[in-house]
Amino acid sequence: NTEAARLPVVAVALLVLIFVFALPLFLIAPRSGAAALTRSGGGLSNFIGFSENVTLGQIGTLKQDDGLVMRVRIDSPDSPRGLRWRGVALDEFTGISWKKSPDARRPEPALAERPGFFQLGTTESLHKLTTQTFFLEPLESSVLFAAPRVVALQGNLPSVRVDGEGSIQSRRHDFERIMYKAISDTHEPTPDELRRDMRPYSVAYQRYLQLPETLDPRIVSLARTMILEAHARNRYEAAKAIEWQLQRDYGYSLDMKASGPDPLSDFLFNIKVGHCEYFATAMVVLLRTRGVAARVVNGFLPGEYNETAGAYTVRQSDAHSWVEVYFPETGSWVTFDPTPSAGRVVPQQTGLKAQLQKYAEALELLWFQYVVGYDKQEQRSLATSLHNQVFDYGRMVSRLLATVKGLLTTNVVTFLIAAIVLLIGLTVLLFGRRIWQFVQRRGSGRSLEESRTYSNVQFYKKLLQVMEGRGVARDKHQTPLEFADRLKSSDALVITRAYNRVRYGGERLSASEQREVERALLTLEQE
Repeated sequence: NTEAARLPVVAVALLVLIFVFALPLFLIAPRSGAAALTRSGGGLSNFIGFSENVTLGQIGTLKQDDGLVMRVRIDSPDSPRGLRWRGVALDEFTGISWKKSPDARRPEPALAERPGFFQLGTTESLHKLTTQTFFLEPLESSVLFAAPRVVALQGNLPSVRVDGEGSIQSRRHDFERIMYKAISDTHEPTPDELRRDMRPYSVAYQRYLQLPETLDPRIVSLARTMILEAHARNRYEAAKAIEWQLQRDYGYSLDMKASGPDPLSDFLFNIKVGHCEYFATAMVVLLRTRGVAARVVNGFLPGEYNETAGAYTVRQSDAHSWVEVYFPETGSWVTFDPTPSAGRVVPQQTGLKAQLQKYAEALELLWFQYVVGYDKQEQRSLATSLHNQVFDYGRMVSRLLATVKGLLTTNVVTFLIAAIVLLIGLTVLLFGRRIWQFVQRRGSGRSLEESRTYSNVQFYKKLLQVMEGRGVARDKHQTPLEFADRLKSSDALVITRAYNRVRYGGERLSASEQREVERALLTLEQE
């Protein structure tokens, strides 16, 4: 039957046409996170504890829900221990709730150096930068989460705002997922540095000593006793003493047993059991009675690590409150966590069902990152890569087509097999390199952009080596640009500006820019 014999040919032709027309659409069409994978009913409706006014106990309510909040992938090769995802910081305590003071509530818009890239600060600790990629579920909130002290933020975000407490916000995304990358300076001063910090607070930081108008006098006595028993002689030792004694003398529970007009006093002197929000509030208030500036932070513990996806799964039950104490000598906010270990452990799911769930999450994460979250820059990058590969493999494809043409003279079955092989071959030729790069990144725990950055910034290390050979070393407190200005060399400035673009801007030097950097290095070496 002639028509039956033509069916396989028609099927293969349709398959090839679908591939040919779908590929440009994949490269050109923008993605939307509001597709079938998002919740049809909007963001998490019970997402409380991340506004400008949080009643004592709301985080505990949030922790009783296992709803998915986000997934986080650490792109840095050496991530620090004890990471947590900072959300909002609150500085004013009324006795029953935390809120932002007027000084903290004024958000400053972050300027975009280029579309989708927002620089929020600078850092001298280049080796302590931690890069995180967040896949945030639809939420009834505009808060963006990240490891403490974000230096830069990158993502398809229309705007970014930072308030007086370092909390970051963008637009609400009740009906869509969003993906963004955060680069954080996770460096903290050493305990010895913090012990030596005796500098008085400036007027701007007096608000972190605020206490409720009607404070139970027993809290003042308790703080004094804790510090005297620990023989604390400075701010750091006072903070460690209160942190340790709260962990030792009080129990952890999600039940909101403390109540009444003064729930903090009820927790400290009667119930002595509570969840993280009570512990954080107690530590901040106790420190403030001793003249130590502190604030409460609401965010999330790192979550359960999914080895298959190479990312952390963060749920509402991972919500957490902790404390940040200010040290003026180094200008740093240092994290303390008075919650007992029972409230800081993230339970790990085991068994066949949990493992299958991890595989499903890994596939969903890949789909979201490489299809739904595929941005225009990646589209252009892939399009350029495909163009080059098509040109390089043109002759090979021509030979394959010639072979297929010869096979057409045999039988339909042979042609069908050859067409399928051709389609698979084209896919491997076009996408093979990118797939291999992805496998390599998953094996090493480093993103493609991070790998490029690590290879491309070697030229700056070479500059430092050349200068050190001349007896001119970069001081620890100097930024790269300050060091270049000190050298009074136009070639050093060229290298440093290229380094800043690659290291902080996530850019990749063009061939001409690389030659310019190599020329500048050669000139410096020959001087």
